[in-house]
Amino acid sequence: MKLIVLGLSLSSSWGNGHATTYRALLKEFARRGHDILFLERDVPWYRNHRDIAEPDYCRLEYYGSLEELRHWSDEIRAADAVIVGSYVPEGVEVARLVQRLARGVRAFYDIDTPVTLAKLERRDYEYLSPDVIPDYDLYLSFTGGPTLRRIEREYGARMARALYCSVDPDAYPVLDVPKKWSLTYLGTYSDDRQPALEELLIEPARKLQRLRFCVAGSRYPERIEWPANVERIEHLPPADHPEFYAASRYTLNVTRADMIAAGWSPSVRLFEAAACATPVISDSWDGIGSLFEPDRELVLAGNSQDVVDRLSSESDASAIGRAARAKILTGHTAAHRASELERAIEEAAGAKAHGASNKEPGVKRRNQEIALVTGGAGFIGSNLCERLLSEGAHVVCLDNFHTGRAENLRALEHEPGFELVEHDVTDGLPQWLRGGRAKLTHIYHLACPASPPHYQADPEHTMLTNVVGTRNLLRLAEESGARLLLTSTSEVYGDPEVHPQKEDYRGWVSCTGPRACYDEGKRAAETLAFDFLRLGRADVRVARIFNTYGPKMRCDDGRVVSNVVCQALSGDDITIYGDGSQTRSFCYVDDMVEALMRLMDCSVAVGMPVNLGNPNEISVARLVEIVLRMTASASRVVHRPLPVDDPRRRKPNIGRAMDLLDWRPSVDLEHGLEATIGWFSEDANRVPQTLYQDAPLVAAAE
Repeated sequence: MKLIVLGLSLSSSWGNGHATTYRALLKEFARRGHDILFLERDVPWYRNHRDIAEPDYCRLEYYGSLEELRHWSDEIRAADAVIVGSYVPEGVEVARLVQRLARGVRAFYDIDTPVTLAKLERRDYEYLSPDVIPDYDLYLSFTGGPTLRRIEREYGARMARALYCSVDPDAYPVLDVPKKWSLTYLGTYSDDRQPALEELLIEPARKLQRLRFCVAGSRYPERIEWPANVERIEHLPPADHPEFYAASRYTLNVTRADMIAAGWSPSVRLFEAAACATPVISDSWDGIGSLFEPDRELVLAGNSQDVVDRLSSESDASAIGRAARAKILTGHTAAHRASELERAIEEAAGAKAHGASNKEPGVKRRNQEIALVTGGAGFIGSNLCERLLSEGAHVVCLDNFHTGRAENLRALEHEPGFELVEHDVTDGLPQWLRGGRAKLTHIYHLACPASPPHYQADPEHTMLTNVVGTRNLLRLAEESGARLLLTSTSEVYGDPEVHPQKEDYRGWVSCTGPRACYDEGKRAAETLAFDFLRLGRADVRVARIFNTYGPKMRCDDGRVVSNVVCQALSGDDITIYGDGSQTRSFCYVDDMVEALMRLMDCSVAVGMPVNLGNPNEISVARLVEIVLRMTASASRVVHRPLPVDDPRRRKPNIGRAMDLLDWRPSVDLEHGLEATIGWFSEDANRVPQTLYQDAPLVAAAE
């Protein structure tokens, strides 16, 4: 895709958060294979304070006037998408020029949506006016929630989608430096933010004169009387942000008044501080709890006394910082936003091509879908339920809780579009699901223990789940007309003689070994699925899932990652089966969920299995080294015999997924491991369940 962005600034972060937002987002968008041209108005303020010259992820060009911008007319015409950002000088005229020239998707990216809407109400058309909004194909907003519907309803936007700010976790790492300040704030002066800063930082500084504070940012008026224990930094370059946050016991997030009123408006500084694992004290507004869990991932403060009490406490806040970073890595990195931007542009392009736009906001993109997720309380299933709900689907989660965890669904229990059914798929399905009574549109069939200690604990039930359970779900798909996605496994390849494994490889599988109940069960499930498809009885998709890891795993599931991480965090001996030279390819769960949803939606991936996994191969011994380093664990490494039929090498060929689904993993191993370690750092997530405690321990290949 060729993308052109006309933004406030990419070259200078002085006095604005736009530059760091664009840098992180466009770097990851380019990493997805897209060509980017950034056009920036050459204005003195930013020209004199540029802190990057030539980015390696896009072309950066300057124009001095609207007339000079017209020199780029041919590029604008040829682009697949053109984005105009908020606060661009003469933004209304720029919009009209782009809307007249561009043949691809025309989008507006609003980095201060509530402020923009307030300006429109008072007829301040600095960079956007009501008459240009309907001619944008896509309105991207830093604010989510009800504001999206308002933009469409009141201003005639064709398609409003949330595109929150994000952070590049490589640029905002965790640093080990001495604490210099008890509380800091990083942000440019704003009239409507200053009262909150006075209440939540300056007043506590006056009350706690023994502590040190700091405010970094430009444009603060000289009339402000700073207490003697508040240090001022006029400008802090982005490269210095991580050290600033690391030197802070806490950092403060305060929100502009219009954004508090709108809710669902996280600031880029909130994400950046969280990425650095610095505990955040924040003001409160609607929607913040959907982004970070209060008291676990951040601290909410309503007044100065709340801050004083927190700073006066001797409690260690590092767990809050670690949990916040884990949340960033699971959903708020620039890689996540780049994927969301890509999907939004593709959606707008599809609507443009068909001459119609979906009027529902982005979180309602699947609002006509009723999805049944079997095994929905499990590791991948619960992550899938959460993602489907976030996009507006109605989700029916079915699980027998043999290996699924009710705790995985706690955050979803009170969602209006979520239903939980405790049931075993090997039994006859509930009558209200049968006979077309439930208007299901999609069935994600994930039910089956997927790790050796679990599926070997009751091999008969494992086989029946794969055969009888799959038959029951296929019959339900036949009755309801729902499309069914069967999650098969890389285990169908056994201990492969072909490397990497393509879908046409028939495998090297033992039908009599201890893993056969699962391996052969999944092969039988695929046979049933393709038979139903060939006979026209059900619309079927089949995914062959390779090693997957991430939050909501169980520590006792026998998978390689959970074994190693839990042992390292607990200080136990780390078990390596064999010499550790056996390889796996680990795919982060968010990438896997994205792949499953793309496969379900794909109209051409019919009659064929599709490998889903990460093709980056690593030995188990190397994985252990990385985890030991990341956890700073003193655990010893011990070796045990390699289990029977344990595959020596496992690596997917994902060419089919890349071609048909336009999918490839985006989360690298260390970022995924950091989020996983954050998950298991919570003691409650490392408590094994007792149902399978006597099962034989066999290293998992998934």
